[in-house]
Amino acid sequence: MPTLTRRQLMQAAAATGLAASLPGSAAAAPGALAGNRILVTGCSSGFGRLTALHFARAGATVYATMRNMPRIEAAELTQVAEAEALDLRTLALDVLRPNEVAGVAAKVAEDGGLDILVNNAGIGITGPVEVQDEEAIRLQFDTNVMGHHRVARAFLPMMREAGSGHLFFVSSQLGRVIAPGAGHYCATKFAVEAMAEQLAYEIQPHGLGVTILQPGGYPTEI
Repeated sequence: MPTLTRRQLMQAAAATGLAASLPGSAAAAPGALAGNRILVTGCSSGFGRLTALHFARAGATVYATMRNMPRIEAAELTQVAEAEALDLRTLALDVLRPNEVAGVAAKVAEDGGLDILVNNAGIGITGPVEVQDEEAIRLQFDTNVMGHHRVARAFLPMMREAGSGHLFFVSSQLGRVIAPGAGHYCATKFAVEAMAEQLAYEIQPHGLGVTILQPGGYPTEI
């Protein structure tokens, strides 16, 4: 399994951010990530879709996952991959379903393991803290926090065994500051950042790394 330098990883993260800031995807250096296997959650739209395409165009084998398969968004991604001869594979993965997470992890392990995990899937439910529905609060925390945890925990053993790998956690600027009406969403992002930072200390001795991404405003479909 190829080992990426920290510089390469940070360049990839920067390129992904650039890709997400443009109307189309940023140009990727052909072959820059050849031989690497990357899994991205929440690829039906927004950051997930752009990230999956960017890494695939850079030569990586990309597992583009999303819930509620089959769906038209997956078919569209497959069409792009076929048209551009990209090694991009769509898989069903709902971060709320441990059995789906475990099934995808087992498949990726059979394929040879994983180099980079991009924990991107998330939802946004807004409203005043005092009146927010408890079921909506639980769903948001289960998706945005526990979902990241389930996926990371499923792939960490194979990365640790390989002695290399990197995990990206897609947070938000609202993981650092609050915004009116987004109290619980902000709380989930604060939690993600605390969890990811702690994880970084825990897995560093095993040759693994963590990066937290904090996008600003962008018209995704979250």
